[in-house]
Amino acid sequence: MAIEQDADLVVIDDLNAKKHAQYLGLSVTGTLGIILKCKQRGYIESIKPIIEQMLQNGFWVSDYVKKIILEQAGEE
Repeated sequence: MAIEQDADLVVIDDLNAKKHAQYLGLSVTGTLGIILKCKQRGYIESIKPIIEQMLQNGFWVSDYVKKIILEQAGEE
């Protein structure tokens, strides 16, 4: 569908799906990438509480990825 719609960006969290989309030439980001971009653009002050709430609600992310995102946000 993203190819049919000529999408500029696709939001996908599943690693295998991301790799496949990239193989097809699509630009891909995940939910955490969207949240990070919101902080960088000044829409939100902090991403750490958002990530913590997502984790409490069943979102899964490795400790490594969480650490990298928080570092990029200047929060770790």
